Amino acid sequence: MMEATGTDGNISSAHDVFEWHLSPQGNLSLRQRNSALAENTHDWGYSLLSRNKTLYSTHVTYVETRLIMKLKTVLFIFVLILILTVQPALPVKAAYCDAAQFVADITVPDGTVLAPGTVFNKTWRLKNVGTCTWSTSYSAVFDSGEKMGAPTAVNLASNVAPGQTVDITVQMTAPANAGTYRGYWKLRNASNVLFGLGTSANKPFWVEIKVSSTTTGVVFDFVANAPSATWTSGAGTLSFSGPEGDPKGFVRKLDAPKLENGVVDNQPGLLTVPQNVQNGYIQGVFPAFTVQAGDRFQSIVNCEYGATGCYVTFRLDYQIGANPVRTFWTFDEKYEGKYYRVDKDLSSLAGQNVRFILTVLAAGSPAGDRAVWGAPRILRGGGGGVTVVPITPSAVSACDRATFIADITVPDGTIFAPNQDFTKTWRLKNSGTCAWTTSYSLVFVSGDQMGGPTAANLPITVGPGQMVDLTVGFKAPSAPGNYKGYWQFRNANGIPFGIGPNGTSPFWVSINVGGSGTSPVSGYDFAANACNAQWYSGAGALPCPGTEGDNRGFVLKLNNAVLENGTPSGQPGLLTHPQNIDYGYIQGVYPAYSVKNGDRFQSIVNCASDAANCYVTFRLDYKIPGSGVVKTFWSFNEKYEGRYYAANVDLSPLAGQNVQFILTVLAYGSPQGDRATWVAPRIAGPGSGPTPTVAPPTPTIIPPTNTGVPPTSTTVPPTPTSTTIPPTATSDTSGWMSYQNPLYKFTFKIPPGAVFVSMSSTQARINLPFVPGTNLTEKYLEAKVTESLTPCKVTDGMAASSENVTINGIEFLKETGQDGAAGSVYDWTAYSVSRENACITVKFVLRSANLGNFSTPPPAFDPGAEAAIFTQIMNTFAWLP
Repeated sequence: MMEATGTDGNISSAHDVFEWHLSPQGNLSLRQRNSALAENTHDWGYSLLSRNKTLYSTHVTYVETRLIMKLKTVLFIFVLILILTVQPALPVKAAYCDAAQFVADITVPDGTVLAPGTVFNKTWRLKNVGTCTWSTSYSAVFDSGEKMGAPTAVNLASNVAPGQTVDITVQMTAPANAGTYRGYWKLRNASNVLFGLGTSANKPFWVEIKVSSTTTGVVFDFVANAPSATWTSGAGTLSFSGPEGDPKGFVRKLDAPKLENGVVDNQPGLLTVPQNVQNGYIQGVFPAFTVQAGDRFQSIVNCEYGATGCYVTFRLDYQIGANPVRTFWTFDEKYEGKYYRVDKDLSSLAGQNVRFILTVLAAGSPAGDRAVWGAPRILRGGGGGVTVVPITPSAVSACDRATFIADITVPDGTIFAPNQDFTKTWRLKNSGTCAWTTSYSLVFVSGDQMGGPTAANLPITVGPGQMVDLTVGFKAPSAPGNYKGYWQFRNANGIPFGIGPNGTSPFWVSINVGGSGTSPVSGYDFAANACNAQWYSGAGALPCPGTEGDNRGFVLKLNNAVLENGTPSGQPGLLTHPQNIDYGYIQGVYPAYSVKNGDRFQSIVNCASDAANCYVTFRLDYKIPGSGVVKTFWSFNEKYEGRYYAANVDLSPLAGQNVQFILTVLAYGSPQGDRATWVAPRIAGPGSGPTPTVAPPTPTIIPPTNTGVPPTSTTVPPTPTSTTIPPTATSDTSGWMSYQNPLYKFTFKIPPGAVFVSMSSTQARINLPFVPGTNLTEKYLEAKVTESLTPCKVTDGMAASSENVTINGIEFLKETGQDGAAGSVYDWTAYSVSRENACITVKFVLRSANLGNFSTPPPAFDPGAEAAIFTQIMNTFAWLP
């Protein structure tokens, strides 16, 4: 039944109720009830007539018309509701008692190459996403496909509560014949009911391997040959094995490396640490090796366990004779509790004597960069694939876990004099479900103990969700160098735990020890001398101090700069805001300073504590008076995330010269909210004491609090991604943004939707929009300037074709190529041109995922459509006056 009510102006003030009735035969009829004017069953018009017959002739037509209109409206509403109600109901996702989620392949990722008959252990990490606990009566069971000698079922070793994860290991044997094999597995509950993954909790997980036809095994072992390799960094030749903490970089053999996920590899590996400078590197050039068809390079690459600050690029380079060094494979690695298994076919180099080069590069600051090559080697025929010690099945407990919040004192890289006493304070949060009682303790794990205690009990209880400041007294070692000590918690049962996604990673204290401390203090205070500098932006010269909110950009002196995490630094600083235009900048050019050997630039750089939209690049530029050429000595990308970075840069390469240093800040796109703070920026010489620290330490554990401290994350800004549809190639670029390099005097335009990822005088990376939903994962351009490069061409890839092209009267070398890494394909086109002493290269890259990596592949991207914009961008390339 449906009711309709209405009032017809002056004709009726009655409340008319219409009842629709549906008979069993499907006939519709309308019955009307009138509470005021028609108490009988008369129609509406007749009721009106009975009240006033004189109105009948005047209003009957009107009433009939209105009644028909009303009946039509009611009928339309009824039919609409009827249509909607007879549609089938949408399925509602049920809450399953037993449901699983795949987390990771801990061992034997899909496609691992094994010799026939190889016994191996497959370990899956799964999460209980159901509502019921998986008891030890639950088991992993073979479902279909290739069983590979595995047992039919393997019971869980411990209970797994909802929300917890478990590692399940099954021993298998590779089949005798060559080929690709896949076996499907599910879970079975105590009632023998199968369940698995997916929205319906019925999908299997699997193991997939490739069996090789021959088994000649390892033909070149990089670990065994490491002493014969030539190891170098930017500081020159390095020894093997190098001393721990050598700032020049070092390499050491590890007999049983502990991988990033905490598993100990039973194969030897190499620990490689790049030079301790911004974007430092280390590489080993190995003796020449003759490659045969089918040879494969294999290794497990990851950060060392506990190296949570690690962010590096692994590269396999090579050289043939006197030809240039080429890159064969590359992989970006950041500490996240996982490792990557390299398995690269070297057949393209078959028949040639090749010197392979293992290279590791720091991504910005090298602090914490401890990169491990697990069992790096060349295999012939694919036999003897790299294996990992299996993990005992166990649930990952959510009871004891911690989250690092902030370094309250002694940020990483702080410089101390030899034997100087200091106190380190960490702020940590109890992110587990159990209270940390006074039976819990803070314990030294590894690295440099620096006079700290082996263990210290907590004097108070810290409840779940609460935070605590933990302070430990240390003494700096007597010898100059870099020192790092790793620490964790230990619960009342003696079980260690820490930070990170699995609650197992340590936190640390990291310092630099300077010289003897007897040298006279030298240096320069940039904050005290701020108004002796000449400040500029794109709008011209700026006053010092400036005015808050000046659209031209401004600099303000701070007596007590507040850090991004809200902590007062106790140090003076400079607040710098770039010009209020997209990609605006501000810079201060300081008077000439005579650099001495051992001088270091030091500052804490971060966004202001209230600048949530801040996203900038800090740069230390310089020029030699009279040369007119400005160069970048150091840079750091900073985005608001609740952390700060302690810069500590060796200026010795400029020793003996009078140098004008330039503090520069550049906006990423919009400058809205870009309030960039330099805390205690200065040049410190030997004996100048430690770099600025934050707030005086408290020598006891501070009671926990639940307020005021934002969570932390890495200081490396995330790469912006674009999911919009790319612009159609068109000759009209009037609405496009301009990229300009005023130092090397060139410019080009980029389309709407493009995002500046990084930018300096010699490099820029710009992400370009692309069509989503395909296997295309990135589309970007890189503009790179290299001085004294002859011939002027691409140096980070192998060109498949090249030709000379002329654009806007400028002759370019156009090169195309394709590289591969980590399941991705990089198709690139580059344009290179020389001007004076500079080689300028604009490289366009389409990065796509290999379709073979997907069980259900997405559509392949359209290379022609995606690359069309490249030509349009290059058609805007021009020289600046």
